[in-house]
Amino acid sequence: MDTELESMLDRADELFGDLEDEYKKCLRLQNVTAWAKNLSHEVLEKLRHSLDHAMYIIWEKRISPTLSEQKRKHAHIYFPITNKLSGFRSLLGQGKMSDLDKVNKNLYEFLLSKQPFSTAENQWLAILSENAALGKHVHLTPQKRVENRRIKVSRDSGSVSWDLSSVRFGGGVSVMGAPIDPSTQRIVPTAGVTEEIELWVSFILTDYSVNALVFCKESCQKTRSLIEEMLKSYS
Repeated sequence: MDTELESMLDRADELFGDLEDEYKKCLRLQNVTAWAKNLSHEVLEKLRHSLDHAMYIIWEKRISPTLSEQKRKHAHIYFPITNKLSGFRSLLGQGKMSDLDKVNKNLYEFLLSKQPFSTAENQWLAILSENAALGKHVHLTPQKRVENRRIKVSRDSGSVSWDLSSVRFGGGVSVMGAPIDPSTQRIVPTAGVTEEIELWVSFILTDYSVNALVFCKESCQKTRSLIEEMLKSYS
C-alpha cells in the first residue's frame, strides 16, 4: 500500500484511540464533550480522505493516461459515495470518468457495488461521508447521550438481565427462582439470588441512530479493508 495512504489510515486509528479515551471521560461527566464531537468528526474525515486518496491512486494509473492534458487538469477525483445512480454517474463525470463503464468495466462495477443504493450493507459509507462533510459547516458531529436501565438477576447457576424500558412482567413470574413483583418490576428478596440495576450508556449519532464509538471503530476497519481490496485489484 502507498506509504502516505497507510499513514492516513494509521492516523485514523490513532484518533479513534483518543476518541475511546475521551468517551470514558464523557461517561463520568454524563455529557458529550465538544472534544469528543471533534474527535469523532476527525476520525470520519480522515477515513473519507483516505478513500479519496485511494481513488486518486487508481485514477492516476488507470484513467489519467487516457485523458488529454486539459481533462486531467480539470478532473476532481473522489471515491464515489451517493444514494442514487444519477449521483454516482455525476461524481464519475467530475473525475472525467463518464465512460468508465466502457473503458474499465470491472472498475466501474466494483465502485457501483460499493454504493449505498446498491445494497444495505453499504449504508455505513453514506453515514461516514455525510458526517465527514458536516465539518465543512459546523465542525461537530451531532451526538446525544442515551441511557438504558437494566435489571441483572444472578445466582450460582448463572444470570439473566433485561431492559426495564422494553420488558414488563405480570404476576406469577419468577427469574432464577426469585418472584418478580409486578408493581416494582424488581425481584422479591430471595435467598441465594442477587439483583443489581445496571446503567448502560451510549453516544448516538443523532440523525442515524447508531452508536458513535462503535460506528467509528467499525468504519476504521471497513475502510482499511475496502481500500486494500480496491488497490489489490486496480492499482
